[in-house]
Amino acid sequence: MPQSLSPALTIALCTFAALPAPVVADDLRWTAGPFDMPESAVFDPEQNHIVLSIIGGDPGAADGSGGLAVLSPDGQMLDADWVTGLDAPKGLALLGDHLLVSDLTHLHVIDRVTGTRIQSLKAPGAVFLNDVTTDGTQAFISDMMTDSIWRYADGALTMWMQDPALSHPNGLLLDGDRLVVGSWGAGLRDDFSTERAGDLLAVDLTTQALTVLAPELGNLDGIVRMGADLMVSDWITGALIKVGATGPETVAQYGPGLADIARLGDALILPLMLDGRVEVRSTP
Repeated sequence: MPQSLSPALTIALCTFAALPAPVVADDLRWTAGPFDMPESAVFDPEQNHIVLSIIGGDPGAADGSGGLAVLSPDGQMLDADWVTGLDAPKGLALLGDHLLVSDLTHLHVIDRVTGTRIQSLKAPGAVFLNDVTTDGTQAFISDMMTDSIWRYADGALTMWMQDPALSHPNGLLLDGDRLVVGSWGAGLRDDFSTERAGDLLAVDLTTQALTVLAPELGNLDGIVRMGADLMVSDWITGALIKVGATGPETVAQYGPGLADIARLGDALILPLMLDGRVEVRSTP
């Protein structure tokens, strides 16, 4: 990880943390924290727990201060230090007996029962691996800083796509025969704002053809499907956006730092990275 990214990230975090958090509807089921920059969550139905990635300081630093925590489905802390010694873990996904974790330049393969790290695969040339998505047989991982998407299958990590049109890809969702991509946007500034907001894209898994689902939607992070709709988070503004047949609609507004959202049944897990907590709320 280039050291030059750390000051830029520090500026961004200080800037956006100073913004006031807006009031949202009273649909809160539970909240947990404090955590040192919670970024992503995944519910493991077999273990009946939620895994939360904790960056633990600078999101761009390979400093060994990150880890994974485990919570019950009702928000009780089960193990604050389930996995330790990671750098800046972000995206999470379940694949077979394993939990996949993106961590700057590596993809960690972790036993989903014990939390034991089985393998750490380096992505050569990667800078800022971010989201992970899987369909149960393969996984895709975004690299925000190199306009790249990696593929993990059969124990191997390979470059799958690299295209400037991905425009700093962050959020990913395998959705049938396509990969839905939330881009951060073009013209990335030092404070991580952009000259142009990111698009919600779809990439054909066979041809890699790109389609714009919703142009200039925001600085996009998490993506989940809820029925016929896609729910997308905007990290910079804290907006939760529903993208359906009638187009995009902001359905809830949180504080800046709304990161990689996840499903918990009919509710959403909302990692509020800058506030240092995670919430579960009914779907708007």
